[in-house]
Amino acid sequence: MGNTPAGGEVVSLVSEEVPLKLRKWILPTALSAAVITLAAVPPAPSYSKDVQPIFDKACADCHGAKKAKAKLSLDASVAYKSLVDAPSEQVPGTVRVKPGDPEQSYLWLKLDHRAKEGDGMPKGMFGAKKLPQAELDLIKAWIEGGAKE
Repeated sequence: MGNTPAGGEVVSLVSEEVPLKLRKWILPTALSAAVITLAAVPPAPSYSKDVQPIFDKACADCHGAKKAKAKLSLDASVAYKSLVDAPSEQVPGTVRVKPGDPEQSYLWLKLDHRAKEGDGMPKGMFGAKKLPQAELDLIKAWIEGGAKE
């Protein structure tokens, strides 16, 4: 087992047998490593701050307050509720956004141009066009991060 020598007695990793200088170094070093690790993990994207502006720019013409193709309005006042855990109109039995799972999120498959039903989104004048990769990455990270509002 972890800290049990052959004789069976349990030895603490920071026992009195460890020199005092070393004991004073172990805890601060471990805490520093934990803080650095936490600081290196960026927060999950926010729907209202990060994702909605993409939809406002790229999707509002067809999925806005005045016009909601496929019964999907991405108007800021209703978009989040229209997406997260909401059933897809095009593919019954699927949800538009399944928190934590982009591959089971119909919206993601449409934006990534891999949906089996319908065209990729957004549509341009000459057919479907993909969003810039940075925007796709942000939307995917939002879904993977639990699709938080």
